[in-house]
Amino acid sequence: MHCSKCQALCASRSTIVDPDLPAMDAPCRVLVIGEAPGAEEDKAGKGFVGRAGQTLHHLMEANGFTRGRDYGCANVVRCRPPDNRRPTPREVFNCLPLLADTIRVANPTAVVTVGETSTRAITGIMGLYQNIQALHQYQQDPHQAEMLCHPEIKAAWPADTLLIPMPHTSPLAWNRNAPGGEKWKNIGERQIILAAYIRDQTACRK
Repeated sequence: MHCSKCQALCASRSTIVDPDLPAMDAPCRVLVIGEAPGAEEDKAGKGFVGRAGQTLHHLMEANGFTRGRDYGCANVVRCRPPDNRRPTPREVFNCLPLLADTIRVANPTAVVTVGETSTRAITGIMGLYQNIQALHQYQQDPHQAEMLCHPEIKAAWPADTLLIPMPHTSPLAWNRNAPGGEKWKNIGERQIILAAYIRDQTACRK
């Protein structure tokens, strides 16, 4: 694809990093959504291949997930921001229709958003901890919680798809304390266990 909507991203990227979903029409049990590609992702043309991505994949594998078989990866913004900064609200807005298309095609059982930026892009609510707590009250159902803020995301979101926010897996963020005092790492591990539980429960119902 070609896109020239964001001048700064066009100048900083080497490539547009497209989502990768399970191959050969395998069901996408979980769609992992991050913030934006980093340097390694920009170089490889594939998301979640840097250090933080490897931490996430090890955690997913420990809970029975295999990338490319039953979970896929995407980013809110598909181009690397300059100096790995956070995407601006305008950059996020420009990419959200593409993310909506990815969610619609993937039709996952659950979406796992990695970090505050990717979570807020979907819910419109600031604060990762606040999002985790709010969704927990509604059994992770963003429709019931009224936490799908963007019209195109809301229209694309499947009726039974749940939303599971988790902390960023970079070493700096992973080892910090959440507002409640617990390590973000512990919360992240618990959220992936929850994703695995939802996957298994859905498989049993089918």
